[in-house]
Amino acid sequence: MRHYWLFGVLGLLPVLANAAEPLMLSNKNNNLSISIYNQNLSFVKDVRPADLSGGINEVIFDGVAQRIQPETAIIFGDGIKVMEQNYNYHLLSYQNFVEQSIGQEVTTVRTNPENGENIYEKAVLIGSADGKPILRFSYGIDTNFGGRVVFNKIPAGMSNKPTLAAKINVAGGGNKNLHLAYLTDGLSWKTDYVVNVNSVDKLNLTGWVTITNNSGIDYENAKIQLLAGDVNVVRSFGAPMMKGRMLMAANAMGMDSMAESIEPETVNSYELYTLPTTATVKDHQTKQIALIEKADVSYKKEFNMQTPLYFNGQGDEFEKHHPAITYVIENTANSNLGISLPAGIMRFYEKDKGGNLQFIGSAHIANTAKEDTLRLKLGDAFNISVSGKNKKIKEEELSRKKVTNHAGRDCYDIKKRRTYQVEITVNNAENTDNTVILTQQFNDEYKIVEENIKSAEKNASERQWKVDAAKNSKTPLNYTVELTKTFGSCD
Repeated sequence: MRHYWLFGVLGLLPVLANAAEPLMLSNKNNNLSISIYNQNLSFVKDVRPADLSGGINEVIFDGVAQRIQPETAIIFGDGIKVMEQNYNYHLLSYQNFVEQSIGQEVTTVRTNPENGENIYEKAVLIGSADGKPILRFSYGIDTNFGGRVVFNKIPAGMSNKPTLAAKINVAGGGNKNLHLAYLTDGLSWKTDYVVNVNSVDKLNLTGWVTITNNSGIDYENAKIQLLAGDVNVVRSFGAPMMKGRMLMAANAMGMDSMAESIEPETVNSYELYTLPTTATVKDHQTKQIALIEKADVSYKKEFNMQTPLYFNGQGDEFEKHHPAITYVIENTANSNLGISLPAGIMRFYEKDKGGNLQFIGSAHIANTAKEDTLRLKLGDAFNISVSGKNKKIKEEELSRKKVTNHAGRDCYDIKKRRTYQVEITVNNAENTDNTVILTQQFNDEYKIVEENIKSAEKNASERQWKVDAAKNSKTPLNYTVELTKTFGSCD
């Protein structure tokens, strides 16, 4: 099998003298597959049977996407060489009728204001301005005609849907499969997750794929594959829009169909999902298809807060800040999950004591691989608050180095160490025990001298404390920290 890549805008398909009538290839053959990307882009692969004669044939692929990227089109088949190709998207519209009927005689219709009867006249359409016809009547030229124009025929090359026409050279005649593939805009997918919280540590997760089709064509009984990840796409700009776009043929790789499986497979470091059954996606339609179903997934609920204390003066304080409600889900088999999760929005629901389902928050997730951890903020806790303050209790100079003489003044780099006492209170007014994770950022070199709850280093400039707050209680966090910093000073 030889494959050919089509590229370049060269001109319009020539009309061959005494050539056979072009062969119309319908798209109603139920041999269609689509790979849909996250970037409002899809790769359409279509196979159409054709009864071809040996030598030169003209074929028309009926029903291609209106938003096709013509320069990406591929046509190939056994013993097929593509010589020329047109993408015709000059669709039926009043403006197109006017533009394509210039120089032809038309019939005009006006209403007699006295009796309401139609007045029919003949005129020649000699031009147009902003889509409005310029007409030459027997009595003169009318540039602002207020009636209707009736056209005698459909202008050549116009149709009610876009088509792809090609001239191909066939080595031997007979029934053959012509493969058509192209990229098109207007077809996209996204993932939405429904999460039902069942207990304090278990939830059910359902992932729905939402496919939106604005590409200008229906896809009947298509095999659908979804690619998760950001594919780099180089767009062609500056090429003029034409009634026909001819593309020259060159060698190309073939497309092999992939085995159907709801489990994703890795393709060039992307995740590819193949829906288990074919689906029909109509133009201007949004369709939802179930993709993921996981029950009894383990999770942990945490309360997280970045404490807003500053250490650049005598002291600082804050009152009644509410920590974020955070759901932590390990994407592992041990948590009864362990699958690749496409980017999307997770919406969480939980039943109240009366059994009524309540929406409790949502969060966006990025593309999440297996073994990754999801940390999802759903809102701020109402019945948990945190207050705190710090106080400078000591300041000492560690070194002084003269660096320059500025305007007759001596200037120094002075290294100082300041010691602060920090008092934080976690007020847990809920009827359950909770863990509140407090994070403090230190902009300077720091050292924790003393603390009543053991801390851990989150990164080079942040420290973290896990405060186990008993129900209906206030839990203190006290620590002493030394901050070392070099200041500039001039006498």
